[in-house]
Amino acid sequence: MCRDRFHRRRSLARDGFTFAEMLLVLVILLIITGVVFPPVLRMMADQPLKEAAERARVHLATVRLKALDSSAAWQLRFEPGGRRYLWMPVESALPATAASSAGGAASPANAAIGPTAGELPKGIKFSSDVNGVPLTVERLPQELVVGMANAYELAQVGWSAPVTFQPDGSAADSELAVIDATNRQIRLTVRGFTGGVTVSRIETRRR
Repeated sequence: MCRDRFHRRRSLARDGFTFAEMLLVLVILLIITGVVFPPVLRMMADQPLKEAAERARVHLATVRLKALDSSAAWQLRFEPGGRRYLWMPVESALPATAASSAGGAASPANAAIGPTAGELPKGIKFSSDVNGVPLTVERLPQELVVGMANAYELAQVGWSAPVTFQPDGSAADSELAVIDATNRQIRLTVRGFTGGVTVSRIETRRR
């Protein structure tokens, strides 16, 4: 009888966890959290910059395809230090008087296609320099953006030199970068011979 009572009390005492066991579990959970959580936070912080770089890459590739499909040169311009970009046929960027003096007006198919504008995600912008060298900027003719949303603002923007794609898919060697608020960047490089676009890893910019 006494032996049965002893075993019963012992089994009841083992029904729950001791303080030491709970403390050990807590320490293990904290270690796991410390190992797993920082990479997750870094991945979340990297995502907006990666999405912006992918958006820029896709549009560059799209402009190249438009040049191939239309048998005409196309260009993409971006706003150094800002979020905006636009793309259009090269010939349609010339005013009618300039096109005539250059040897003929733009083809009707290209002239009917105006520029199309877009923006990078909030918090991301285009770099205003490449490897420390400031980019040159220029304004587009007012008549080129007539009819577009925010036409007046677009005409006041200082746009980059064009990244131009030829009908054979080739391009001029070009480089641009997108940066975030923490001064990190992803570089996009356009290869002249093939017109292909390569994207770098996330880098910390030199101040």
